[in-house]
Amino acid sequence: MALEPVAGTPGLWRDPQWQAGMPGLYALLAGVSAYPHLEGGSTPAPDAFGLGQLGASANTAASLFDWLRADFRHDGLPLVWCQLLLAPTAQEKAGFDARGLAHYAPADHATLVKAIQRWTGQVPSAPAAARQSRTLFFFSGHGVQSNWRALLLPSDYLDPDPGAPQLQNCVSTRELQDWMEQSPVGEHLALIDACRNEFSPLASRGATANTCFPLLQASTQVPRTAASLAATSPGMQAYQVPGQPHTLFGQAVLNAVRGGGGADARLEFRELVVAVREDVNKLLGAAAQGQLEQAVRPRVEGDDALVVTELLAAPVPAPPGPGPGALPRVGAARPRPDALAAALRASAERFDPALAVHDAIAFELLTQDMHEIHRRMGHEYASILWREGVHALGLDDGRPLAQGLVLLAVERDDASSLVQVDLELPARAGGVLLVFEGVQHVQRERLAVALPTDANGPVPIRLSLQFGRPTPHEGPRLQKLQARLGPSAHNPHYQHLWTLLREAELGSPRKAAERADPEHLRAAAQDQPNGQVALTAGMLLQASTGRIAELQAWTRSLAQRAPELPDAAVLWAASLRDALDHGKKKPYGESAPQAAFVAALASLQTRGLPYFVDSLELAERLLRQALRMPLQPGQGAQLRAVQQGIAQLYEVAQPDGQFPVLAGLPRPAGLPGQGPLTVVEMRALLGRR
Repeated sequence: MALEPVAGTPGLWRDPQWQAGMPGLYALLAGVSAYPHLEGGSTPAPDAFGLGQLGASANTAASLFDWLRADFRHDGLPLVWCQLLLAPTAQEKAGFDARGLAHYAPADHATLVKAIQRWTGQVPSAPAAARQSRTLFFFSGHGVQSNWRALLLPSDYLDPDPGAPQLQNCVSTRELQDWMEQSPVGEHLALIDACRNEFSPLASRGATANTCFPLLQASTQVPRTAASLAATSPGMQAYQVPGQPHTLFGQAVLNAVRGGGGADARLEFRELVVAVREDVNKLLGAAAQGQLEQAVRPRVEGDDALVVTELLAAPVPAPPGPGPGALPRVGAARPRPDALAAALRASAERFDPALAVHDAIAFELLTQDMHEIHRRMGHEYASILWREGVHALGLDDGRPLAQGLVLLAVERDDASSLVQVDLELPARAGGVLLVFEGVQHVQRERLAVALPTDANGPVPIRLSLQFGRPTPHEGPRLQKLQARLGPSAHNPHYQHLWTLLREAELGSPRKAAERADPEHLRAAAQDQPNGQVALTAGMLLQASTGRIAELQAWTRSLAQRAPELPDAAVLWAASLRDALDHGKKKPYGESAPQAAFVAALASLQTRGLPYFVDSLELAERLLRQALRMPLQPGQGAQLRAVQQGIAQLYEVAQPDGQFPVLAGLPRPAGLPGQGPLTVVEMRALLGRR
């Protein structure tokens, strides 16, 4: 039966037969276009930090609501409860009035918090009903990235009435994800249509969100799936096109659920990821002048075969656009084979090939020769940074690297605002800490990234540096740093992995994992001194797509052979957890697999925290699961110490690229001292002392 508005509660819609505890789909949809206190609003704050009005977020949420009411289908999962919060522009409101949509709540902070509390409080808690239910969270509007936290901004953000700006009056997607992964409801799906710009004035002030999601008691019943799809990656923008009825991400989602994303009569989450990822960049390419990127980012805890919706026999046509120039509907039943190639081409076209330098040079020689630096880096602000502010240290001992670090190639744009550097790390155990620092060179005074190394062979790394725009008082400074494993001309393990990771990031993670030929992984496993980091990254790709069982006991072998790689211990713990979840009593010959699982996680106290972003987030989830188990005396304290260490790292690190980047400012409130974090403090936060 169709939802009906609940009188006296704006924005709440329910099945007329709804009763508390009734199983089904429980949805919360919010769309914020009009921000009265941002630039262009009716009562702007004295400083809106460059944030302005949006044009399509409210209508995007309303269109998803219309689809839910009319066309969502899932056998055994009726839509029974939904809250709709909208902050429309005048044009959007006129459209709502014309189609009779009047029952919605405002999207200010107080109303949004109350709606979240009502939503999380109404989902079924009885085990049987919870297993038969699903939650859906959708937000479209402004967002920022504050280190590891992505924050969603309500319509009254920066309300000047209290005086000082209340930066914490926002919603944390990290809290949302934590709640989803611990709630006993069977399935959770979150769609986040917001920017994740890093280094904004909000992030640099250490903005975090007031808590609005409930803290759940430890429970043995966890969801089958907690899946989220974000419109873009950390530090990046999500685009809207003026005059268009939907955001690019919203249009791509609507295309998929209306029949353009599934290969058969069902749309699974993994198919949604591929369809939306492809559509977003095709829509962006059709609308934008020049090359822009918007990398849709999925996260799944559990089964990525979650059925988002059952599709109609024939695709439902999209609503007509506003007239000539409307964005095309580009959804298709199966992804186009050239989608990855197009994304790779767009990425490469950011650089001027005439400015590329492919002459290798040792790092210690480069820093002594300003001519060679300038030939590679171009403009003075980028060149002086590499002369004065870049340092390479052993992560394990904190000592400067005497030799072995090599710059292989540099590509950049004409302004040197985007610089890509291919490096080769020296063969050593214990990793490398690469530091970029200097108040005149780096916006947050110091950025550092910990990079893994192989004991007896080089590891290729690709750095991406982005410089901010100059101001009247200062020149461009380093704004953003990303690091990934790079291509290799002489190591087949890394070259194969490079192609897989590019496909996983820009195309389909599942297809990349399927192409991760076990023989390639076996070869890397057997090449013990010269491929362990590549093997680790390949295993993480398998784990992220639910294929860790295929690795069998390789993760244990890696953890035993590479004690300097904490990520290997996380992978071994993940293998054991997966085997236990599938009912295996003595997986891989382990007579006490639960004890081995706990020991692997506890070993991070001595190994240090993982290098890879994916490993950190996997370790965090595994720790939560371990702390719900019966533990021996002392084990809980060990696991909580590791958990606290990860939480502290999240306070200063950004999950951009493959490896976390630590920022000197702002200094977390819980750390003593003043000024930017020192290199010694950063090493300690990474678990190296």
